[in-house]
Amino acid sequence: MNNSNKEKKEEISRQTENVAASKDWQSQYDRIEASDLPDNVFDLIGKQWMLVTAGNNDSYNTMTASWGGFSYVWERPATIAYIRDSRYTYGFLQREESFTLSFFTEQYRGALRICGTKSGRDTDKVKEAGLTPIETPSGLMSFGEARMIIECKKILVQELDYANLTEPYKAIIMDESYNNEPAKHQLFISEITNIWLKK
Repeated sequence: MNNSNKEKKEEISRQTENVAASKDWQSQYDRIEASDLPDNVFDLIGKQWMLVTAGNNDSYNTMTASWGGFSYVWERPATIAYIRDSRYTYGFLQREESFTLSFFTEQYRGALRICGTKSGRDTDKVKEAGLTPIETPSGLMSFGEARMIIECKKILVQELDYANLTEPYKAIIMDESYNNEPAKHQLFISEITNIWLKK
């Protein structure tokens, strides 16, 4: 078999796999509009937590986050995420154009704790957490156990300047959240491109 025929067969195989994956996706998730988000956003992020995941099937990382929110900015529904630049996931977020926010039922609280306390630099925390990596139809990474997946496309990335903290919050926040650590939080404002709700 020459290379040309082999490449054609491989391409047909990939297309068949993509079609099958697309049908399987449609059987598991419904796409909803941002205006139809079913959750209280303060509870969703502050109490339930989320996984922030960036990269592709060959190389990705995820981390648990409980800082963030939702907004409407520049005529677009958007998410807000705050990520420390010392986190391994931060490099993936800087490199990639898009990423996902994944939300889970309470039974996965333990998995979220693992993903929030262990680093992907030196451990396969996804495997340890018992999560199943999946690709969205857009090719972004999430997890089969997620009850809701939000796909996000970066609009603005900006360092939080602690010098601009107002009083009396400045002293309190620096003491409670940073303890004078050198790592800083980066602000990610991102357009919501898709929201997938598990059926």
